[in-house]
Amino acid sequence: MIGHCRRFNPLRVPILAAFLSSVWLVGCATSNNLPATANTDAKDAYTQLGVAYLERDNLPRARAALGRALEIAPNHGEALQALALVYQQQGDVELANTYFQQAIDVAPMFTRARNNYAAFLYQQGHIAACEQLEHASQDAQYANRAQLFTNLGQCYLALEEFDKARGRLARAQRIDPQSPRGYFLLAELEVSQGNYRNAWSPLQTYLQLAGPDQAALEMAIDIARAQGDHATAADYQRRLGTY
Repeated sequence: MIGHCRRFNPLRVPILAAFLSSVWLVGCATSNNLPATANTDAKDAYTQLGVAYLERDNLPRARAALGRALEIAPNHGEALQALALVYQQQGDVELANTYFQQAIDVAPMFTRARNNYAAFLYQQGHIAACEQLEHASQDAQYANRAQLFTNLGQCYLALEEFDKARGRLARAQRIDPQSPRGYFLLAELEVSQGNYRNAWSPLQTYLQLAGPDQAALEMAIDIARAQGDHATAADYQRRLGTY
């Protein structure tokens, strides 16, 4: 078991962020003004409208707009995965899973959909999350590739496949050395294996990049005590007292 990992799940960050950041949102434009004959433009406009409502947590309107997009283009991957996110927000696990799978089936290279599907599977406790992330990691042009490899490391860490987790986290660090989460996870991995000396360096890098937080300070105390460095442990204990 990995004690610290239970407090830090990278796949539990807001999963809409990567999707919404790359979609132009049309705000509160009304669907009545969309030209019925311009199907290509209409399906995208309805999808963007649905995503905009989704970002505002207006799930009924999001579902309606995305449903209209899929009436026009039933195999529109963007609309399918956005609708999956709507159902996920509503807690309808079966429908969310169905629409995620449909989005990937019609657009196998849709990396955002795979990443979001992996997040969904991870939250449901399905080991298939790692498989989806492995597939997504093959997209060398994906903008959030370092985060993707970090998530993949976390996924393998949860499965206690430590060599794979270590390799994916190292890959994330090579892609983006300034991203702190991978260092924290690597420190957790080494602590879980009793490799306290190896855990110290990535933990210190995490603290430098992200600043101190309760979980990191507690880990620093544990590592220092495990190595018999009681003065350092006491110093971190004092710092922890400010949280």
